Amino acid sequence: MSVEGKTAVVTGAATGIGRATAELLAARGARVVVAGLQPEPLRGVADCIVAAGGEARAVGADRAHEDAAATVAAAARTAFGGADILVNNAAVYPIGPWHEATAAEWDAVFATNVRAYFLLAQALRPQMLARGGGSIVNVGSVTFFWGEVGLLSYVASKGAVVGFTRSLAREAGPEGIRVNAVAPGAFPTAATAIHADQDKLWRDVLEAQSLKRRGEVSDVARAIAFFASADSGFVTGQTLLVDGGWMRN
Repeated sequence: MSVEGKTAVVTGAATGIGRATAELLAARGARVVVAGLQPEPLRGVADCIVAAGGEARAVGADRAHEDAAATVAAAARTAFGGADILVNNAAVYPIGPWHEATAAEWDAVFATNVRAYFLLAQALRPQMLARGGGSIVNVGSVTFFWGEVGLLSYVASKGAVVGFTRSLAREAGPEGIRVNAVAPGAFPTAATAIHADQDKLWRDVLEAQSLKRRGEVSDVARAIAFFASADSGFVTGQTLLVDGGWMRN
């Protein structure tokens, strides 16, 4: 699943799934633009990739702001001549009872988890077209497929990601741009750290999964890398659950 010579933009790349994906794509030959809110950790990721023999640039950008997409796209163009791959990964996930959430909180979640995906895909489209096509991989969540108490805005936004993926695949396909999504289960990331009872969380997850081990962020990164590579060249509009067999329907 080589991505040799391609340029990938990975958002939310300072930690977790985003970092694992950026490092894997770089190891497989891609030049990587790592983007997100945390400048110092992002520079650390880029430095690690370079130290391992890869090419990377870090760009700090708040994806909730409309000008962030232009900033990231400009960084990809300046550093590597443009992007072939976009991994929309950055997300926020406030937890709490739905009736206590505010409209401002709801809007903030959708600004980062949905609108930012659209804006960056739109900003990178000219670069992908100039390079003969591209691949967009959106990161959803297994929570959309069963619902999660206390995460209404997050789950709703991840449902929107699935719809966004399917519809954009239809529109972008004739231009040679493929659009797919992965829906991770529970992994040791900041998203699972918000749960107060960690022992119960992982006990319940292992009971529900078909595979009786805890998933690692590298499991998700490999699925993303498949969609990013030519090995999935005839696949678009799909959402792949990477959840150890948690969802069975």
